[in-house]
This record gives sequence, C-alpha cells and structure tokens, in this order.
Amino acid sequence: MALVTKADIVKYMDITLTPLQEDSADTILAGLQSEMETYLGRPVEVNTYTDEVHVMGSDHVGVPMGSFFYNHDSSDTSSGAWPTIQTFTDPPETVYLRNSPVVTVTSVTRRGASASATTDTLTEYTNYIVRRYGIDVYGSVANDKVTVTYTAGLTGANIPMFKLMILRAAAREMQNMHDDVVGIKDLDPRETTLAEIGFMEKELLAIKRYRRVRVS
Repeated sequence: MALVTKADIVKYMDITLTPLQEDSADTILAGLQSEMETYLGRPVEVNTYTDEVHVMGSDHVGVPMGSFFYNHDSSDTSSGAWPTIQTFTDPPETVYLRNSPVVTVTSVTRRGASASATTDTLTEYTNYIVRRYGIDVYGSVANDKVTVTYTAGLTGANIPMFKLMILRAAAREMQNMHDDVVGIKDLDPRETTLAEIGFMEKELLAIKRYRRVRVS
C-alpha cells in the first residue's frame, strides 16, 4: 500500500500518462515514500514487522520491589518497629524495536542462549509491557533472543501533509519527464527550466516534528 498512487498523480496534475510514464510514476512514488521514511526514521504507514533482538547484558543490581509496585519504605523504623524484609528484583530489560510508533504487539517469544534452551511464549502484562518504541521484558538475561511480531508506523493517511508533500515532489519530477516527451512529440523542444526533484529542505522542515529520535 502506498500513500500516493498513479491515479492521485493523474488527478493532481490533470494529465494523461503513457504506459512507460506509468511505470516511471510507480518508481518515483515508491522512491519518494522511501525517502520520506528514511528522513523520519519510521514508516509512514502501519505495517506488520518481526524483529529478533538479543537481550544485552546489564550491570545493574536488584532493586526493591516497592520501587515498582508501592510507595512504602520498608526500612522505616520511625514507629519503633523493625524494618521488614526487602524483596529485590531486577528491572525489566528494554527491547527497542526497529520501527515505531508501535501500534500493537501480536506475539513475543523468548529463547535462552544455551543449546538446550526452549522457546517460551510471553504474555503481555505478565512478562512484558508494550511501549511506543519497543517492549519492556521481565525475567530476561543477557543473550536471550526475543522475537517480536508487531505492527508499527505513523498513520500517514490521517496526516494530509505527508500525501501533499509526495504529490508535490512527484509532480515536479513527472513534469520534467512529461514536458520532455511532449516536446519531442510536437517536434518543438521546449527550453523550460527543469524543476527541482526530491523533497525541498523547507518541505522536510515542515515534517521534522514527526522525526524519530533513536534511543538505540
């Protein structure tokens, strides 16, 4: 699926395309969307992906369970009571996914690094929590392989600026090609200035707020 189609270009420019120009339009539109996604660091449409990530080792030490689940200092002896026994645990390991924002997570499996390790299916809220940039996995150790199937991406169809930017850039490039072909057919080559191709700097500045700031 693409944000802008050949039919959109024909309607936007009010032109007709030859079969060869239609093939070129497909290439131009796919390239422009890819260029936009490269600049933003994220897909502009929601798609399904599967990432395999190895859990990195951590130097942290266990922290009190109370740090996660309740606000009670068990070492408080102001009432004269002996401090209760602390229960310690490790914070979750964050698995950063290659595409964001994460919309849904379909499945998460984890396999240990040893040859005899089995593959376990993890359960949301019990074993992991979904974030916009990835998932927090509980109970993992270094070199565990976590496989995540998920959907992610911006809802570009609901951001009219994206479609308009691709239309404008595609129209500039198509106009170069269209004028050249028409000039040859008319046997009267036109001395027209070639339009700038690709996205202009001021156009990219307009969508900078959607750009992903990578954390890994």
